Amino acid sequence: MQKRKLIYDRIFLAVSSIGMLFVLSEIIMQMLGKTICFTEGCKVVAQIVRYGDISILVLGMLLFSTLAVLAKLNLTYNKPTLERLINFIIIVALACEGFFMGYLAFRLYTVCIFCVIVFSLLVTLGILRLLSRHHEVVAGFAACAAIFSLLYLVLPVGVTVNVPEHERLILFYSKDCKYCSVVMAELEQNNIPAKHVEVGAYAGLLKGIGIEGVPTLMVNDPNQKVFFTGQDAIRRYLRVCSETKNPAVKSEKKKKPGKARNQSTATSTDLNLDLFTGRSILTGPVNTTPGVGVCKEDEICK
Repeated sequence: MQKRKLIYDRIFLAVSSIGMLFVLSEIIMQMLGKTICFTEGCKVVAQIVRYGDISILVLGMLLFSTLAVLAKLNLTYNKPTLERLINFIIIVALACEGFFMGYLAFRLYTVCIFCVIVFSLLVTLGILRLLSRHHEVVAGFAACAAIFSLLYLVLPVGVTVNVPEHERLILFYSKDCKYCSVVMAELEQNNIPAKHVEVGAYAGLLKGIGIEGVPTLMVNDPNQKVFFTGQDAIRRYLRVCSETKNPAVKSEKKKKPGKARNQSTATSTDLNLDLFTGRSILTGPVNTTPGVGVCKEDEICK
């Protein structure tokens, strides 16, 4: 039995060291402007952490390094105090992971691969302690499950963050979306004021209403909230609204050269993008092709 416990303790030391190196690697990569995680979840977590995701990474590295040091000392001295301290840290860490995983699942509605790997490492460490007959670690798994379940019960479904209240046009974009940069440039060239918002923190809000792509333009009027997803759909909406607001633009093509033009044309900054004055955008046929001019929120699209 003692020999088996020694094996589990050595594996515990190895897993703790792997966790420490894994988190340290992410810290170094972020300093270089890169990341291990390839999902949108990491960006979302980074935006909601009070002191930035680097603070969480430092805490994670301290956690795994502390466990590794204690495990090494325990292999050398085999003190009951060290055993109890390791178990206490594992219990607290599992409880915290219950909150993190529940928040990702029921509040942000996204997956962070880095967080999932860290969670898996901590679960592995907890199982190793149970195999070493430290049954008090069961409290950590119970706390993890309880907090995870409470987040499902308490947090309102479909609510993540609020959109900017006083912005009429809101463009949700991703830095990795080639179509987003094109739409943003066109809005700027035509002097159409629109609030540019990175989609990360709003992914849950958009997914809750069935939108999983960018660029997405939101018409944020007091009595109407309408979304247009994809480069083609946004261009079509702006074109129809522009023509509705400025009928002189269409009629100019029919006038003979040299004929006086008495009607003034409003500039693009004066556009009143009103859906109800441009009903064809709602009732007319859709000319866009699914998947054209759209990038998924959680993938690199360049």
